[in-house]
Amino acid sequence: MHHTKHVIVLFSALVMSLTTAGAVIQPAPAEASTPRIAGACSSVPTTTTEFDGVPGTIFYKRLQCLGSMAGYYGYKGPIDGVMGPNSWTGVSEQLAKGGYFRAGDLHNWESEEVIRALQRWAAAHGQYSGPIDGEWGPNSYRGAAWALNREF
Repeated sequence: MHHTKHVIVLFSALVMSLTTAGAVIQPAPAEASTPRIAGACSSVPTTTTEFDGVPGTIFYKRLQCLGSMAGYYGYKGPIDGVMGPNSWTGVSEQLAKGGYFRAGDLHNWESEEVIRALQRWAAAHGQYSGPIDGEWGPNSYRGAAWALNREF
């Protein structure tokens, strides 16, 4: 996100230089440089799963936002809390970038390895001390939700 701010500042400086040189260039609206999905994610509230260990739509919306941060296979669909193959692929890719997802191929389903990766991620944030067993439980959900609530 910090790179976007630098690009906008540099772009604004370029526009100012060109305008003062006699060229008239209208800058694009700031929204044009922000991916649509980032805007959708900025309006997703924090999930109460951090406290009650029970996942709901908001937990899964935040998980989709995590998946949208990935690279090539990043999730590009609606932030609706409905986890489909593209959502899980994006999540597994984003977790692989951090070294948490260790399977050879990205998974496009809620596999045990994706859950283990979310458990590793929560443990790395100091919010999960249970087993890395690939099985959801209230503490796994709480830890993942804590990390999701602070990721963006």
